[in-house]
Amino acid sequence: MAALALAGCSKGNGPQRLDFINTTRYTSSNRTGLNPADTLASRVFIENTDAANSQLGRLIVTVRYQPRRNPFVYPTPLSSISRDSIDKSSEDFVYLDTMLVNSKGQPLSNFTFTNVFGVRTTTGSERWQYDLKNNSGETTASRAVRLGMRRPDSTAIYNDYTLKLVIPAIGVGSNDTVRIKASRRFLHLRAGLALPAYTVVKAGGPGATQTSAQRLTDLIILRDGLTIVSPNSTTLNTSPNPGLSPALWPVINRRKTLIYRTGLTPSTFANQLTDAAIQAIYTASAAGAATGEFVGPVQAEQVYVFRTDEITDTTTPATPHRYGLLLVVSVPTSTTTTTTPGLQLQVRMGK
Repeated sequence: MAALALAGCSKGNGPQRLDFINTTRYTSSNRTGLNPADTLASRVFIENTDAANSQLGRLIVTVRYQPRRNPFVYPTPLSSISRDSIDKSSEDFVYLDTMLVNSKGQPLSNFTFTNVFGVRTTTGSERWQYDLKNNSGETTASRAVRLGMRRPDSTAIYNDYTLKLVIPAIGVGSNDTVRIKASRRFLHLRAGLALPAYTVVKAGGPGATQTSAQRLTDLIILRDGLTIVSPNSTTLNTSPNPGLSPALWPVINRRKTLIYRTGLTPSTFANQLTDAAIQAIYTASAAGAATGEFVGPVQAEQVYVFRTDEITDTTTPATPHRYGLLLVVSVPTSTTTTTTPGLQLQVRMGK
């Protein structure tokens, strides 16, 4: 193994260690001044130096959003706002919870994990914490970075951002299965999250982490990087698509998102600044169209309109439909003069 530049010392208890790998590519310390939906990467190295007395157990990656990850709807007129009316509570989201074992179920002695993720799209901070547990469930080492993002248009009535998605993931390893699982293909559009498969799907069926992520997912990008489907689409149950059978993704966890091609151009997309205007575009585009569960392969400068619903339990009143637009900024290309590695989508959605 090549020598690794490790960032600092982890808070630890015993011979197990967890450290950030420190290079210009990887984020290993706190950062501010980031843009909405910026793509970052961190890499951690995990090692057990006393296997006779303790074994590696789990790696848990949790992100804490301060304040919450979803956009805040400001009152009209803005002058009526008060500090007490702003929800300043934090919100935790488990990004990864995995056993540190090999394919035979045997404990690993060391492990390297690359985390490629997107920064929040609303003003605030997020703290990415990596916790290492031993086989007794005790936390033996922890590392964390705090990221800050502030945008000048926080009071706008819509949330917009651009997702830059490399599918399959690059720089995560040479194994195709690992790269497919690391691709950020599962989209939660209101907050601007693009989640990898290892957050959303688990062999044998979803646990608490996967259930939470599945219920947030509005749209899924297939492995070709150009086809976009609703979680409710029957195409997900068949090969060569993700094969997300009801056993892996129960129907009760699937949002019934609908998406349609519009006649908008990038210029007319830019003029859609109200939720009412986007709803009108949805109504016109859905009239006489197909099921709305499947679009693609998408092309640059195409605009799509979508409607999604949040999943609630039986005791919570259903939320109204949420509407938004997707502008395809670019698609993966490779020519003698230009290389665009992934799909880029500009999202505009009512808060």
